[in-house]
Amino acid sequence: MAGLKLRISEDGLHREVLTNGELPPLFFEITPRDGASPPAFDGGDFALIAMLPIAMYQMVDLHAEFELDSTLLDGLDHYQEVWHSWRPDIYKKKIQITSDSESSRANVGQETKRALVAFSAGIDSTFTLSRHAHKEAGRAIRDVATAVMVHGFDMPLDAADGFETMARHGTAICRDLGVDLVTVKTNWRSLVTNWEMTFGAGLASVLHQFSHRHDIALIATEESYQNCFPVWGNSFWSDRFFSSSKLKIESDGGAFDRIERASYIGQYRSLIPHLHVCWAGPRTGENCGVCPKCILTKLNFVAAGVPQPWPFPQPLTTRLISEMPLKTRWQRQFLELILVKMEKEPTANAEIVAAVMRRLGLEQPPQKNRKFSTAVLKSALWSSFARTTD
Repeated sequence: MAGLKLRISEDGLHREVLTNGELPPLFFEITPRDGASPPAFDGGDFALIAMLPIAMYQMVDLHAEFELDSTLLDGLDHYQEVWHSWRPDIYKKKIQITSDSESSRANVGQETKRALVAFSAGIDSTFTLSRHAHKEAGRAIRDVATAVMVHGFDMPLDAADGFETMARHGTAICRDLGVDLVTVKTNWRSLVTNWEMTFGAGLASVLHQFSHRHDIALIATEESYQNCFPVWGNSFWSDRFFSSSKLKIESDGGAFDRIERASYIGQYRSLIPHLHVCWAGPRTGENCGVCPKCILTKLNFVAAGVPQPWPFPQPLTTRLISEMPLKTRWQRQFLELILVKMEKEPTANAEIVAAVMRRLGLEQPPQKNRKFSTAVLKSALWSSFARTTD
């Protein structure tokens, strides 16, 4: 059994999770940006969430040498059951979790609660941040006060200059929306196996470090409910299991696909130059414009009817589409969904539509091939239940 210990700096901005060598040491460094308030230390729940996927993979039981939230412990018990059921090849058994003590914060009533958002300056998180900042989320509106951007997830730790560029773009978006930005540097990704299956835990561990002044944390869904990947690190199926009595984790935006999110952001033109979607190109903090993620985002803008300029150094061309690598199942799936959407728009650029069809190896439009359209939607909903990942 690995004993979890905390080491917190005097100013509370450097936090370490240690286990006397049973598991690798983990750190978080917190930097408030543009006059934002630093998060006060509010307990060790974050440490358990961060270490859980690592311990699950290594089949090491955990004992927290500090107090834990009982609501969180209940949720993480379910989280383990879900992942053992979904991916028994990775998580072979439930591990035991104990602590020096447990507590639960009493419900403080229905007054307005402060929220924070996991933020990367991408389409999904910018959509979530913007629709809540503009009070356009209906009954789901949350009083978002803080956005949190992580260095060490999509942007590697050794790409410090690239992250600073990305953070400047994030600061511009947050300033425009009246929200504070805080960045958190961590080595968590370098310690976990199967990042795609676990990154939701990494996000939740960062967000829980803001529980002293926030009651709700929003994580943007990767895709819509209709097109979702159920077996995925960030899922509305499993994110809720990271909630505690102090901080409720909510998935946001699942009623909208990425094209609809791009369309929404297109209403707020000042946000578009600062969007950052590129993670496969050079780690400069800018979008390369030629990797699959950048090309798919351009196509999302086309399908959504969002006019240029876009945050890329070059326009979308048929050559970019024809040379676009389709290395994973999800890349092809998103391209198929974009094609289905574009075919429904009478004003869609015929050359772009034809280029997408050729890249997918199709001879006729999806609207004329009901079997294809139905297969795309079914694939979008169920493909990620496969036991292997691309």
